[in-house]
Amino acid sequence: MLGALVLAAMTIDGAAFAAPDEPPAPDYLLVKLSPGARATTNDRGAVEISVNGAAAPGSEAVLASIGAISVERASSVAHANAARAAAIGLDRWVKLRLEPGRDPLAALAPIRLVPGVEIAELDGVGGLADFVPNDPNFPSQWSLLNTGQSAGGVAGSIGADVKAPAAWDISTGGGEIVVAVLDSGVFEHADLAGRVLPGWNVPQANDNTADGCASHGTHVSGIVGALGDNGVAIAGLCWDVKILPVVVVNPCSGFESWVADGITWAVDHGAEIINMSLQYSAGTQYLHDAVIYADMAGIPMLAATGNSNATPPSFPSRWAETIAVAATNNLDERWPSSNYGAEVDIAAPGVSILSLSSSGGTTVKSGTSMAAPHASGIVALLRSVNPALTSAEIRDILQSSADDVNAPGFDVFTGYGRVNAHAALELALDTGSVPGDLDGDGIVNGADLGTLLGFWGSCEDCDKCAADFDGNCAVDGSDLGALLGYWTGS
Repeated sequence: MLGALVLAAMTIDGAAFAAPDEPPAPDYLLVKLSPGARATTNDRGAVEISVNGAAAPGSEAVLASIGAISVERASSVAHANAARAAAIGLDRWVKLRLEPGRDPLAALAPIRLVPGVEIAELDGVGGLADFVPNDPNFPSQWSLLNTGQSAGGVAGSIGADVKAPAAWDISTGGGEIVVAVLDSGVFEHADLAGRVLPGWNVPQANDNTADGCASHGTHVSGIVGALGDNGVAIAGLCWDVKILPVVVVNPCSGFESWVADGITWAVDHGAEIINMSLQYSAGTQYLHDAVIYADMAGIPMLAATGNSNATPPSFPSRWAETIAVAATNNLDERWPSSNYGAEVDIAAPGVSILSLSSSGGTTVKSGTSMAAPHASGIVALLRSVNPALTSAEIRDILQSSADDVNAPGFDVFTGYGRVNAHAALELALDTGSVPGDLDGDGIVNGADLGTLLGFWGSCEDCDKCAADFDGNCAVDGSDLGALLGYWTGS
């Protein structure tokens, strides 16, 4: 049986909002230098950092590897109180400009290890605080931005949401991540136009993926990836995502073996994330083997815990290979019907959720079926900013970044807490570094060897000696051996 309590279909209209100007993409890093450090262009035309008048070991090589072309004072205004600026180091900030086309994010890891660099960061992008996407029904999407609006006749708690607008300041998606929706099918709504891939219908053994169960699969898909800020219907979590529909019910229920075959088909046809807004009671080994098949392929599986107020959670969420998602309401409370137990990983909004319908409009549904795709949409955002993330890292990020909304720490009703898209993305930007990757390009090769040789000798700053892998405050033969051990080539 599908894991949703289907409510009467209803369309909610809201006021439209103007879209913002497209924010500029920074071509520089903001760098705070340590006391006594300077960033200059040397007589060879290269940018380097010096500490107390001496060139910082390896700095020129690192700066060249990230494409640094010039350096300038960060502040565009004078500091009237120079003593105050000096006391807090405001006068030690510089802008490190990069070659056109260089990724500032990839430059952060190597520059932070250079002696003389105290802080390195990206310039934040934002806008007027009253901006929301111009999708007409966004004001009713409390799960993405809870302003206290009513949902199901209940006024919400401000801030009891997944922090979607703040997350979108970091990313709205990219790379066309493929999310397989194992469900009742998907109607290609205008908000999903051009992004629903050819899928498979397991019970019928054909490619008919029309939504056959009260818009359930369409509703789930809208939560994951309805296009935002396009003036149509709603906004999903990840705006640049492909939906791979895999029908595993006929029309609303079916066998565990159908789910197993759907998982296998999705894995073999390009799925990068699998959403299972489903609940089953037997937990056959055949289904578990298919779950293990996906797990071995490195595919995160987000699964609804089920809607029976029972413990333990339903299958497939009960298995450790999946990320089990319970449901919360617009007061950040556990939904009373949400299944619970030690297997619960996280919770997400699942009550009175507005999303797409197969009639071409919108409808409201409740259940852990609605909670799981909130998590799947966030995982798609995580993969868009850090494609190298493993399933284990994704699970850890979702748990570590969640807002603790129930009992302190882990609890059997909400796991580690209600998901927080913004906090999760911030964590994703700080993970996934490759050991030995001194220039931040994701591989260890000759360029990293050159950087290591540029650092050769005693470290100027033992805490910021990029190539000192063994921590002895010197770059020497043991570090060279370590780098060769990390070698990936190409």
